[in-house]
Parts: sequence; structure tokens; C-alpha cells
Amino acid sequence: MLNLSGWRNFLYVLPAVLVYAVFLLLPLLASLGISFTEWDGTSLPVFSGVSNYLHMFSDPVFWIALGNNAILMLFYTLLPIGVGLLLCSFLYDTRSNGERSVLRVLFFLPYIMPMAVLGVVWRWLYNPAFGPIDQVLRAIGLPELAMSWLGDFTWALPAVGLVATWYFFGFCLVLFMAGLQRMDPSLLEAADLDGSSRRQKFMRITLPGLRPELRIALLLTVIASLKAFDLVYVMTQGGPGTSTMVTNIFMYKQGFDLHYFGYASSVAVFSMLIVLGINYLIHLALKERY
Repeated sequence: MLNLSGWRNFLYVLPAVLVYAVFLLLPLLASLGISFTEWDGTSLPVFSGVSNYLHMFSDPVFWIALGNNAILMLFYTLLPIGVGLLLCSFLYDTRSNGERSVLRVLFFLPYIMPMAVLGVVWRWLYNPAFGPIDQVLRAIGLPELAMSWLGDFTWALPAVGLVATWYFFGFCLVLFMAGLQRMDPSLLEAADLDGSSRRQKFMRITLPGLRPELRIALLLTVIASLKAFDLVYVMTQGGPGTSTMVTNIFMYKQGFDLHYFGYASSVAVFSMLIVLGINYLIHLALKERY
């Protein structure tokens, strides 16, 4: 007997399934197939087996790019979450509801801006000739600290990473403050009556209670660090040298600059596997235990 209810439900989700298949599933399958070929984007692809993957694992520039992504994870993930947790605890304990709302909006403002736009703004701020950062350092008598931040092999990556920290910490703060509002205030009141210090309340009540928000923050910021492109490309284009080269810029250059689309696809597939693996580990580490 035909199940009309089941077909009706399928028709409701069919538009979303089609959009998902056309714009995500099919390109993923195409990238997977192209990764096993040699293709310049104009001629017919030539099957080459796993040669692209073997070349990728022996390519020192790829490992430099992957290492830069790992360093950026500190600025995209650990610092924003740490700053967000500290500010969240401070604001919740010492500020009224009105002050918390105003500060929450101010800290969240960078997150509503496109990263490419922020990259242009910060490239101007870092400018060694007329940028405000170096101008202030010279004005306060610290000219030795003024430098070409984005042109320095040592400081270019941290300079870009600090912009990412400034971008993401407001998002983490708002997320954690929403989690605190969800928690039962009687737990903190009982801890106060027992004489618990602020550190003890944070470590034993607040932090465990924010496990769902921490999982969301980790997932989103880790994914952002691994697929970093727009901010880095606008500010440095992967330079100087390979000091800010990340996997997505490496993939872009291999595909659209050098026309090695098969090799670029293999980098994309491997990067996707890394994202999936790290997300799985985060879910295992922070899953709810009953």
C-alpha cells in the first residue's frame, strides 16, 4: 500500500536535498574524482591514480601550510575561547544586566563584518609607513618596536592570527553568556553559601555547565582555522615567502595560478578529512555523559 504521508514528507525536504546535492554533494564527489587525475582545467583529465596524494605528502610547502594552519588554530580557537570564558565570568559576576547587554553587543560587532573587509582595515592599521599601530609606538617612544608587521617572516602569521582572535572572541563571549543564562542560578548560590571561591565556582560549576557551548565554539572555530582563506589572502596572500601560507591558499595557487587542478583537489580532499577527524575527536571529548 502506498504511503502517501511518507511521500508528502519527502516532497517537503526535496528542495533542500536538491540544493544540498547540487552545491555541496556533487562538487565534493567531483573533487574526489579529479584528485585522481592530472588536469589543467582545459584538456581532458588523465587518470593518474594516487600520484597526486604521494606528491602532496612529499611536498614541503604543503607541510608548511598545514603547520601554519595548526599555529592559526591557537589564534582562531584557544585564544578566543579563553578570552571569551574569562570575560564572560567577569561580566556575569560584576556587571548589571544593562551593562552586560551593551558590552556584549560591542564585543560581538566584529563578528558581523565580513573577514575580507576586516582584513583590508587591519592591513591599513599594520602599514609600517602610515599605520596607526606603528605611529603610536613611535609617538610613545618605542620606535624600535615599530616594524612591517605583515612583511616580517616572524611576525606576519601572529599579526594575522590576532585579527582572527579579535574577530572570534566576541562570538565566543556571547555564546558562553547565553549558556550561563541557561544554567540554574541556585547552583552558584549554594556554592556561595558553602564558601566556594570564584575560581572553584568557575572550574566546578560554570565550566562543566558550558559543555554544549564549548563544543559549538570549538567546532566552529576549529573549522574556521582549517579553512582560513579570506583573511590571510587579503592581508598577506600567503607571504612573505611561505610564512603565512595555509592549505586553502596553497590549494588556490596550485589550481588557479598553476592550473594543477588534480593536485589542488587532492589537497582539498585531504583537508576535508582532517576537518572531519578533528570534529569527531571534539565530539568524543565533549559529548554528554549520562
